[in-house]
Amino acid sequence: MEDDGGDAFHSIHRGAMAFAEGCYAGIRNPNSHEDGLPELPEHEALEQLAAFSVLARRVDNAEVTKPS
Repeated sequence: MEDDGGDAFHSIHRGAMAFAEGCYAGIRNPNSHEDGLPELPEHEALEQLAAFSVLARRVDNAEVTKPS
């Protein structure tokens, strides 16, 4: 969405950043940094995949702009 200086713009961006940080801190990092973790049940693995899918869609739909 265009930066109109409104609350919605800032809320969407703040939420996307928090969601990305949460996905990496809560899903990716433990699985990447810890050896010997038990394999996830299929439904949990699919839930985690879905979370990253939502994040990927947000990133794909984002448009990089230069600050004015």
